[in-house]
Amino acid sequence: MLRVIHAFDVKPGVLEIPFIEWLDAQLDQITKRFGCLERKTWVFIDGIRGDYEKGKPEQRPKYLNEAFWPNQENADRFRQWLLSDEGKEFRQKWFSSVVNHTVLRYVEAPDWRPLTDD
Repeated sequence: MLRVIHAFDVKPGVLEIPFIEWLDAQLDQITKRFGCLERKTWVFIDGIRGDYEKGKPEQRPKYLNEAFWPNQENADRFRQWLLSDEGKEFRQKWFSSVVNHTVLRYVEAPDWRPLTDD
């Protein structure tokens, strides 16, 4: 399973709620065509840099758009579509409306516990 998160802020001057509603509806529809298993948009509350004792508050992007893919190939096919002429209009509207954009891709960590006979 591959997890992809887009972290971003909505660009000043863009109507935030209508844009997020549009983006969610479009991504729900489009990503399903490429095998996305589930996706959600989260609102980031707060964060710190450092540990819990000495950490300092740190500003992070407000929105986290999360998608679960069965494998990297499905996510890559969506990315290829996004970069294609067919995805151009959607891509331009999406990325011209956001700032502080970052993409994070995760896979489940292997089980590091030793195998024993216990």
